[in-house]
Amino acid sequence: MEFISNSNNIDRISNNIWIGNFIASLNTDLLKSLGITKVLTVVDNMDLPNYSEEKFITHKKVNVADNCRENIIQYFGECINFIKGGENILVHCMVGASRSSTVVIAYLMWAYKWTYEQAYKYVLSKRQIARPNEGFDLQLKLFERLLLLNNYNLDNINFKVIKWQPPQNLINDYQIYEQLLFN
Repeated sequence: MEFISNSNNIDRISNNIWIGNFIASLNTDLLKSLGITKVLTVVDNMDLPNYSEEKFITHKKVNVADNCRENIIQYFGECINFIKGGENILVHCMVGASRSSTVVIAYLMWAYKWTYEQAYKYVLSKRQIARPNEGFDLQLKLFERLLLLNNYNLDNINFKVIKWQPPQNLINDYQIYEQLLFN
């Protein structure tokens, strides 16, 4: 696969957050050298390394396909709660472009009260291959509104009841979808 030889296996996003691909998640020597003690895996149906043998790693997996119709927003709360705390963490998916970037963008929006655009541009400046898919992009924009409506208090957002169903034409008209949700 092409991304195995890619120099972007892992990129530092902030003092304690890295985004990487699956290859980076397998390299426990690299993780140890970077002081990474947590790994958040955002993939679907795949065998993962057995981190239990690595006493220094706390691991969490979230089952999400890289599909524009996938309901990733329902996991934002638990992912943010896993990331926060200041420990060094690798957030990864297969390539480190869509799912992992989406989760880190959501975290930055919450942690720094940034807009989606601010968080996305920041992540893109640190990881040039960061590209949430079209459905994740819309869900991040929805999350921005939810954060504003709830004063950035995650406890006020019941993520499990959010049912992501993109509009039929998916991307062409975000304003219509937003009006259906908030008006």
